[in-house]
Formats: sequence, structure tokens, C-alpha cells
Amino acid sequence: MPTAVKDQLWRLIKSLNKAEKRNFKLYATRAGSTGDSKFIQLFDVLDRLGDPDDSAVTDRLKLTPGQYSNLKRHLYQQVLTSLRLIYINKEIDIELREQIDFSHILYGKGLYLDALRSLERAKSKAVEHNRDVLHLEILEFQKLIESRHVTLSRQIDNKMDLLLNESAERSYSVLNTSELFNLNIQIHGRYIEVGHSRSERERQENVEYWNSIQTYRFDRETVSSTFHQKINRFQASMWYHYIQLSFDDALESAMNALTLFHLSTHMTVKDPDLYLRCLYYVSIFAYLTGDTPRMLRSLRVVQEFLGDDQVLLNENSQLIGRTYAGLMSLNAHLATANWTGAQRTGQQLRSAYSKKEFRPTDHRWGLFLYKFAATCFILRRFDEALDYLNEIINMRSGILREDLLLNTRLLHLICHFELGNRALLDYHLVNVNRQMRKSPDTGQVHRLATSALRKLIKLADAEHPAVFEKLDEDLRAAATTDPYEHKALLYLDLTHWVRLHLPTAEPSAPQQSSAPDQPYGVSPSAPTA
Repeated sequence: MPTAVKDQLWRLIKSLNKAEKRNFKLYATRAGSTGDSKFIQLFDVLDRLGDPDDSAVTDRLKLTPGQYSNLKRHLYQQVLTSLRLIYINKEIDIELREQIDFSHILYGKGLYLDALRSLERAKSKAVEHNRDVLHLEILEFQKLIESRHVTLSRQIDNKMDLLLNESAERSYSVLNTSELFNLNIQIHGRYIEVGHSRSERERQENVEYWNSIQTYRFDRETVSSTFHQKINRFQASMWYHYIQLSFDDALESAMNALTLFHLSTHMTVKDPDLYLRCLYYVSIFAYLTGDTPRMLRSLRVVQEFLGDDQVLLNENSQLIGRTYAGLMSLNAHLATANWTGAQRTGQQLRSAYSKKEFRPTDHRWGLFLYKFAATCFILRRFDEALDYLNEIINMRSGILREDLLLNTRLLHLICHFELGNRALLDYHLVNVNRQMRKSPDTGQVHRLATSALRKLIKLADAEHPAVFEKLDEDLRAAATTDPYEHKALLYLDLTHWVRLHLPTAEPSAPQQSSAPDQPYGVSPSAPTA
């Protein structure tokens, strides 16, 4: 069900840690208020509630619906204000906006020079932290004061010319950043909308689309690009190459984006979310290109960064980091055939999720569940794999990518085959074939798998090896000639399943890898799920 708007106060209170709750109580009682104040009582009641229940709250505090509504609105504002006071020295945007607000207050009291001094201090911080939009806002306010009032700035030679030139340069920079940000979003949206190029016609269409969304300016090359402009350009290029199935070029673009953080190390702390995202992209494309050492290095860097006590991350950054570290750790185990390590990591993540210590988005959790299922399948724990796959299948529609759903359905079929559920397999094959006909993400790998399953349930066991030999040959040919099929086979490891049934081949034995078994944020002693 969609998240209810009316429960936003309850969710906010539940998101607070002990320090934030203590700070709110101190803030709420700062002006002589006591714990008997209604909004403080409301805070305590909501904090103790396991689930939002308006009727229980109104009965407990003896409030009318109108009083309850007003009290909730007041409490919500008070909690946010107390949080703002905590994070004002941790979030540069909040600090800069406070300085701009102070300057407006000083200006309103006729203290023009003091307002300008405050703006000048804020401007230097905005430049230091690459906050172009706030920098421009500060400049526009400075121009307003200078244009309307005679200030001492007029006595400084070229002061106004310097201010106007700085404003013009920053305006152009903000426009440039916005256009490159749009480029990044548009090409990413193109991937979400149409997926990969599967034919020469689609490749040409994507080339034309890529050219059509470029913004060409004659003076762009003569003006130095900012950090975020370069990042957006590299990531847009990465998505374009990924759509065109040029994984090596996509990896190069992802590495270029990551190199910017290596050249400006202070940005890893100032924008940790983007830094973690860049590392994750490098890891994914290293996985797709078979560059296992690079993938393992990216994982170690992420884990070291998240484990660094000197790096202060907010809750959102911690969640993003744990999500990326978990996915990268599972990929590393699967890429190095460390099945037991993948299982151990999966159990730890599952335990943390059950305890609500780790709450990724539904789509990300679907990815985790699929990797858990794939690990169980390789370890021949088919019933356990089905539990994970059924959880994905039962998720509400619209939150998972089409290729993930296809792989889930196919792995679901193969598990039933291994368990001998032939009648159930025949029933599900009809639904999967219908889904494959409708899905643009269906590949030759998926068609070969369903075709083989259809033959296997009709033939005697003695005739199965011939089917598996033909399937192994066809899968090799498809993955060798088509990068899309290579990607599909990476995420749906049919070759491992096929070789389990080939008389002349032995399945890969579990082996230890250099991939760390311990994902960030999961206790080594966490019980198995």
C-alpha cells in the first residue's frame, strides 16, 4: 500500500535516534515548557506506538479531531526545527541558508553593510563546497542591495564590475550544470523506458536520441567545468554506452567519474552519496566485463569508507552505503564462486532486514532476494530458493525491473523442475511464456531455457542429457555473439545448472575468494535467517 500522508508525523518520530529525541525534549522545554505540554505528551504517545493509531492517541490525550490535527501540525514543525538545529553544522546547505536568512533580517533592519558582510562570508563557503545555486542566490541578493542603496562598496574600484562579472559567470555555470544534469537524467530515463539496443535499428535510434539531447554552446569548451558538471557528463556517457551494450566503454566512463573524486578527495565527504554511487557503478561494470580484481577493489574501498570513523554519514548515506556494499559483496562472492560466502552474507542481510536494522527500497530488496535465491539454487537448496523467489513474485507490481521479474520466474521454474514438480511446472510455463511474449527484455537465453524445460517435462529421464547438451551449446553460442545475452547469462546462471546434468562435467566446487564476507553494517554474530 502507498505510504499514508497522515502518518508522516509518526514516521518522523520513529526515525529519530536517542540523541535526536533528547535534543527535541531540550528544545521543546527551552522556554519554560514542561513535560505536561500537550505537544510533548503527543510526542511521547506517538513514540511508544508500534503502529500509527489516531483513535488511540485521541482517546489517550482526550483531544477532539480539530485539536489533534492542529497539535500534530505544531509538533511536526517543532521536531523539524529541533533537527535543523542539530544538522546546521553538519549540512553545508542548511548552514548557508541560515546565513542568507540572517542577511535578509539584517537588511530588513536597515543594516546594509552588515548584511553584505554576512553574504560575503556565506559566498566563500558556497564556493568552497561547490554550491553553485546558493552561490548565485547570494550574488543576486548582493546585487539587489548594491543597486538599491549607496554602500561603501561604491568606494572600491571595479567592485560593481567584479560583482556583475562573477554573477554572469555563476549564472552560466548554473545553466551548464542544469543542462548536463538534464542530460544525465534523460539518458538514464531512456534506459528505463526502452532498455538496451537489441538491433541495428534500435542502436541508430539511440544514437539519434543521444545527439538530440546534447546542448551545444560555442563557449562551453573555453570555460572551466565544475566538479558536478564533469560528473554528470561522465555518468550520462556511461548510461549511453550501457544502453548500447558497450560495457567496456561504460566502465571507462564510470572510472572517469570516480577519478574526479580521487582528484578532489574532499568531495568524498561533502557528497558521499554520489561517491558511493560512482563506486557501485564501477563495480557493476567490472562485473559485466569480467574484471574481478577491479570489482573486489571497489568493494574494499566502499567498506573502508563506510567503516571510517572520521567520515560522518547521515542516515540516508548509511542506508545507501549498506545497500551498495551488500549488493557488491554478493556479486563478488558469486563472481568468484564463493557460494558459502554468498550464503553467509545473505543470512546476515536477511537477519538485519527482519530486525528492521536494514531497510532498502522495495526494488533493491527484490535484487537482494533474487541473489539470495540464486545462491540457494547453486547450493541445491531449492525449497529455500523458492521461498525467496515467491517473496519477489508476491511484491506489488510496478516496483521491479522487467528483467528481474523474468529471471525470477525462470529460476522459479527451474527450482520446481529440480524438486520434481512436473505438473506445477507445466502450469507455470504457460504464464511465463505469456510474460515473455509481452516483455521487451526477453532474450534468447530466456527462450532457450523455457524451450528446454518444455522438452524435459515431456521426455524420460534417460533422454535429458541430450537436451542439456544442446542447451549448453546454444547458451554458449548466444552469450559469445551477443552482449545482451552475455549479460542475461551473468544474472541467470544457467550454465551452472546445465553442467549439473551433463555426465562429462562436474559442477564448480565452492571455493574461498578474496571478497570480504562481512557486508558493512551487519554484525558478524547476527543469527541466520
